[in-house]
Amino acid sequence: MPVTKNPYLRYKAIDARLRNRQKPLPTLLDLIQACAKETDFEPALDTVVKDIKNMRISFHAPIEFNYTKKAYEYTDDTYRFDGVGLLDQDISSIKNAIELIQSIGSSRVSGQFEHAMEKVLTAYREKFPQGDFKRQFIQTDAPRDFRGFEHFDLFFRAIKDRIPVSIVHYSYSKHRFTSRIIHPMLLKEFDNRWYVVAYSDEHNEIRTFGFDRIHDPVCVQAEFRGEQGPDAVAYFQHIYGVYPIENQELQQIIIDIVPQELAYFRSYPIHESQKFVSVQNSGRARIELNLIPSFELIRLLRSFGNSIRIVEPVWLRNEVKENYNR
Repeated sequence: MPVTKNPYLRYKAIDARLRNRQKPLPTLLDLIQACAKETDFEPALDTVVKDIKNMRISFHAPIEFNYTKKAYEYTDDTYRFDGVGLLDQDISSIKNAIELIQSIGSSRVSGQFEHAMEKVLTAYREKFPQGDFKRQFIQTDAPRDFRGFEHFDLFFRAIKDRIPVSIVHYSYSKHRFTSRIIHPMLLKEFDNRWYVVAYSDEHNEIRTFGFDRIHDPVCVQAEFRGEQGPDAVAYFQHIYGVYPIENQELQQIIIDIVPQELAYFRSYPIHESQKFVSVQNSGRARIELNLIPSFELIRLLRSFGNSIRIVEPVWLRNEVKENYNR
């Protein structure tokens, strides 16, 4: 939406006109002209009428119509539309944040954030010149508009307000839909995909559900059971990925690395628990990890091929070899 049509700029223009002591009691035509002067775009009469209504509801603006003088006025002289205090550096930081979000794409954050920030900035007559965002400073591989992300705000609210959610879940392996009640605890992004971590009534434990497999989520009135089981945030501190292997506990994983990959593992550790424990005479390095093994970890280790050798645990070494030879 172009800035010239931004409703919050019109709200500011209406507020300023109502507080103009030299020209009190503006008519509806006066307010339309004030909006046109502020935005370089003359709004329709119905638009300004709706703006006044929205200001009353959303911003508690004490705007009343004076039937005697056929004009609008504030019934409370102390009211200020721009009652949020921001320093210049605060405004600059918010603008930088919005620019960053526009650069990385909406796939990583709710689109309502940018809308809210524009609302705050417009209260200070901060305008976004169209040239501000023409140059792209950051490029990512995040997919845009992937299936299921439209439910981000619903799950965010459910987690914040502790509300169970009814979902229809599709299993790629079983090729079928099932309905279930989940208690969302955490929104997690991994490898450019979004997941909701929730306590599942059906499984009686914490499970991870990919956004792309969720259909028709609806908040329901029921007791929230999200506190059962381990805390989701603490739990995922020990997992690479989102799908831990069933019945596997936190354990030590030891890996030998060929010299050619040493710099890579130093620059891009697999996990924060990674540490180098020895460098052998052959030039191979050895690292230790403390993780709950996951399917994503197996795929990652498999991708290195013969560049690494899993020392312990033996079952993981065999599992990676089995997957590698398929």
